[in-house]
Amino acid sequence: MAHPFRCLVPLLLLTALAGCAALRDDMKRAEDAYQQARYDEALVWLDDLERDTPDMNEDMRAKFYFLRGMTAYRLGHRDHALHYLALAREVSGEQSTGTLLSDEYQLMERTLTELTPQDAAGFHARDLSSGGDSGGASSDTPSP
Repeated sequence: MAHPFRCLVPLLLLTALAGCAALRDDMKRAEDAYQQARYDEALVWLDDLERDTPDMNEDMRAKFYFLRGMTAYRLGHRDHALHYLALAREVSGEQSTGTLLSDEYQLMERTLTELTPQDAAGFHARDLSSGGDSGGASSDTPSP
């Protein structure tokens, strides 16, 4: 006699695969919107994807944090940009690991250098959920 849960295994696998495909599709839409300078649209996709970051593999999570940080930067949300780009750096590790493309990694590093306060003693943590950003994007915005 067959085990009653035996038929559930294929169903669970199909559900998991469908979830992964949907996650990849949504990331692709967010990345396309970012690359086409539709930052508000990219932000909508990324906000929706944020709850799924624990389900992402390391490469996808690094890309998510990079896109989320650079989108925030392009929209003038400097504190959010610093937060997410720092997470992208943490997840991606060294450039040689390949989680981000070389030009993405370099852009992330340049933007982090610009956003990181030079005098950490004068920097006070802000509540990012209240939109407490320190101003708009600078005129010398790194190019994508």
